[in-house]
Amino acid sequence: MIDTLKLLVPIADPILLEKLEGTLKRFQKKDLRTGEVEFEFYASNVELGSYHRNVTVRSTQVPTGLFIEFSVAKYERGNNVEMIYPHELPHIVEKLYSELCVLVEHELPHFSKWTVYRLDVCYNWHLADKAEALHAIDFIKRIDYPRKTKFVWDTSVMHKGSAYIIKFYVKGPEFQKHDAKVIAEKDYERAEKLASHAEHILRFEAGLKRRYLNEYLRKKTVCISDIADDGVIQEMLVHYLGKVFKYINNKTTTDAEVRRILSEHFSATKVLRLYQFYKGFYYDDEMKEMYLKGGLERSTIYRYKKDLKRVGIGFSLDDSPLGKGILEKLIIPSPDTKFALLDSPATIPV
Repeated sequence: MIDTLKLLVPIADPILLEKLEGTLKRFQKKDLRTGEVEFEFYASNVELGSYHRNVTVRSTQVPTGLFIEFSVAKYERGNNVEMIYPHELPHIVEKLYSELCVLVEHELPHFSKWTVYRLDVCYNWHLADKAEALHAIDFIKRIDYPRKTKFVWDTSVMHKGSAYIIKFYVKGPEFQKHDAKVIAEKDYERAEKLASHAEHILRFEAGLKRRYLNEYLRKKTVCISDIADDGVIQEMLVHYLGKVFKYINNKTTTDAEVRRILSEHFSATKVLRLYQFYKGFYYDDEMKEMYLKGGLERSTIYRYKKDLKRVGIGFSLDDSPLGKGILEKLIIPSPDTKFALLDSPATIPV
């Protein structure tokens, strides 16, 4: 449930920071007209952990210290098709801490004093097959998230805001694009097994920046110990998943049931309005675009969504016949999820 972390190693001594920068690579940005240096920084992408995956180390003057950014799952397991329990974090970061001290040839401040600047949490639904995963993402792409910019691709969708980002995607294509080749070069059989699992996985991610993470946890400074709690992270995932499904009933129904339910709760005139909205907004891309571009007031769209959810109307089996039961599976915690998929190093027991 923990993926990417960005951490600050606080170093107040400027002389020590300058010394540590000597172990990194120097980067500069110059003014193309005058040739003057606009800014410079020191950074390195180093391969650490049992699987030699990339960890980014970068110096910073404001605040002073070193930023460490890495995928916890890739560092610990060599891949992020599998997931990491939050309670594993202290053990994992302790190993990273030891490696970093060797890298910079200095005993850094203990990791318990490091500040979390970015946290990506995730959840995998391990569905029946590739087809079910693709149908699930097709449903998800129909859902809008209020006050977020939406980006849609073939097998993924992202809702982006200034404070946090929500993503859903089928893991198979993403794994093939970013990690399959790297893993196959070292262990072809392992890469093949992971690729097979990834085709079944629908993945949900929430990426929180520091300010919003602090607000959510109600802490001025968030440390490793604050996010190394399975219950806390699961509640966070449930919270953001609930935001996405705020106006959606995940129960699938037939068109006949939709019309029957509407007739039982609303006047004939409103039944017609709601049914037309339901069919147009969720199953006709051109109509949906017209609604969102001014065909309906935003307040009216939200009101209609609330009305549909309140009376128990979900997605139509007539329009998506192969989707039966998929949305009902998208819950946290779910029986359709797996953390360790291969013979990876044993996880630390709860």
